Order: sequence, then structure tokens, then C-alpha cells
Amino acid sequence: MVKLTVKLSNSCRASSSQKVKAKMAPEPTIPVIDISPYTSLTATLLERGKVVTAIRDACIEYGFFQLVGHSIPLETQQTALDCAKMFFDLPLEQKQALSMKNSMGECGRGYEMIGGQVLEAGKLPDFKEGMYIGDEVLADDPRAGKFLQGPNMWPDLPEEEYRRPIMEYRSRMLHLAETLMQILALGLPYGADIFDEFMKDPIGNLKLLHYPPNLSGDDQRLGAGAHTDFGCVTLLLQQPGSEGLQVLIPSTNTWVAVPSVPGRYVVNIGDLLDRWTGGHYRSTIHRVVDVGKSDRYSIPFFYHGNLYHPLKPLDGRECTDSITVEEHIRGKFRKSYKMDEVGNAAAVKV
Repeated sequence: MVKLTVKLSNSCRASSSQKVKAKMAPEPTIPVIDISPYTSLTATLLERGKVVTAIRDACIEYGFFQLVGHSIPLETQQTALDCAKMFFDLPLEQKQALSMKNSMGECGRGYEMIGGQVLEAGKLPDFKEGMYIGDEVLADDPRAGKFLQGPNMWPDLPEEEYRRPIMEYRSRMLHLAETLMQILALGLPYGADIFDEFMKDPIGNLKLLHYPPNLSGDDQRLGAGAHTDFGCVTLLLQQPGSEGLQVLIPSTNTWVAVPSVPGRYVVNIGDLLDRWTGGHYRSTIHRVVDVGKSDRYSIPFFYHGNLYHPLKPLDGRECTDSITVEEHIRGKFRKSYKMDEVGNAAAVKV
């Protein structure tokens, strides 16, 4: 009897343990995807197909993934982050002289001061400062001053230490974004060339970001309030070792931290691609919470594609009320900002 009781007790304990394990589902994490099998000249169709599938699935389920194997050297990434720090270390008056309010027309270039953006309604202004940099469109170019197009605003820093490396970095990011667009096209049933026209003469802008340390200890202060990105695809470079980025996992409605690992990019789908694919590729809410006691630097690259491209149904159906990329992004600005009041600074989330 004793032996039987012991055996039953052990069996019961095992059963309870199994129930607990069944209830404790693993916490979701943002997938890490190696793109190198796709870009390798010796890759097989099977190897390339696995990358396409992994990125497609991540964009459907999470709207986010972490990218490695992209061939951008760690040294190049660190130089870009050093440029960000170099700029934000300048005296405030020098940065304010490059304010977006002083940019040409609606080009959306220049400096945004701390608290200049409120991404989440009902929250304090975002505790960060930014600097917007895009393709260098000279002032005498017919495009200059048009929406998201125009001359950059450069600080009084050595060109070889700031301007040149930043523009070289932007060029690399544009190429990487275009590679991702090719992969995203292959993940859809509309043909590999579905985004080709959209990718001609694209708009792709950097935003240097600085999140000062939270010395007040106020955990209600956010570096960036909960939001989705307006454009097509965002590629984010984070300062290694810094914390703060969180993604709201759609399936569980829980916040998950995204680590800042050397060499990785955090890639996410924006509202434009979400809309264009009918929600197939998901634009997911994210935020930057209390960054702690140290400065945090990051550089998102926002890929918008061709501003004049119509967002017609990808399956070829007729649509009489389609809008252009520019109209989509402008519409997002109108809903999020009082454009008449902020003028040129309306192009905040470029």
C-alpha cells in the first residue's frame, strides 16, 4: 500500500508539472534572420527561399524582425553612431540654428529639439532630440522644397568626420532597404517585380536620435511614445548595449523588449506597406521607454519609395479612389500633428 501510494503521488506530481508547463507558454521574441544566404552569389534557390519565407512569416506575425548577415561592417555602423553623438554634443544654439523650421519648403530636413514630438496621445512629449538627413537635393533643383525633398542642413563640423560618413551610410542603407523590398515582393503572390516601379527615385531618410538619460527617475517619461511608422519599411540601428525599445506583440498584446546587439538591425513594416498589402504585412506598435541613466543613440532609416507612385491594389483590381505614397504620408501627418501650426516641422516622423 505504501509503495502504491508513493507511486500515485509521484504520478500526480508529474501530472501537475506537465500542466504547469503546458500553461507556461514561452515568451515571444522578435525573430533574428540571417540575410546572407539570400545575397550570397553562391546561394541556391532553396537557401534564398528560406530567407524569403523567414522574413515573410516575421512580417505577417510580428511586423518586426532583427537582421544579421547584411554585410554592413560593424565599424561603419559605429562611425554613424559616433556622428550622431558628435552632432548632439554641439551647443544647443548651434543645433537650433539648424531647426526644421528653417529648412527649405516642406523638405523636412534639420534639427528637432527635445520635446518637439508627441507620438502617443495623452503622454508627455517624447524625451529625445533628432536630426533629419536625406538625399542631398540642391536648392536650385526643381524638387527642392517639395515634400520630403531638399537640401540638408549641415552643422559646422569637419566634412570628412561628419557629412561624408553619414551620407555614405545613408547610401548603404538605401541599398539594403531595396534588397529587403525585393525579398518582401517574393513573399507575396503578385510577382517578383511588383515593387519595381515603386522603388524608382525613392525617398529614404535618416533620423539621428539622442535620448538623454532619465535622471529624474520618472518612469512615466517615454523616449518615444507608442506609435507605428508612417512609411514603407524602417531599418533601425541601435547603440550596442542600450535598452529601451519595446514592441507590442499582436498575438498576446504584451510588450517585448528588443535587445541592442552589435551588428544587428531592427526592421519593421510601416503603415504604408500594411495598407498596401491589406494588412498582410503588419505595421506594429512600438515605443522607447525609460532609457536609464545613460545617453542612448540610435539611427532609423525610413524607406518611403517613390512619392508619386499610386497605391493601387496589388492584385490588379480596378480602383478609382487610390492615393499616392505622398498623399498617404501627408494624411498620417494630418492625423498626428496640427500641420498648420507647426509648418515645416510637420515632416517630423520622416
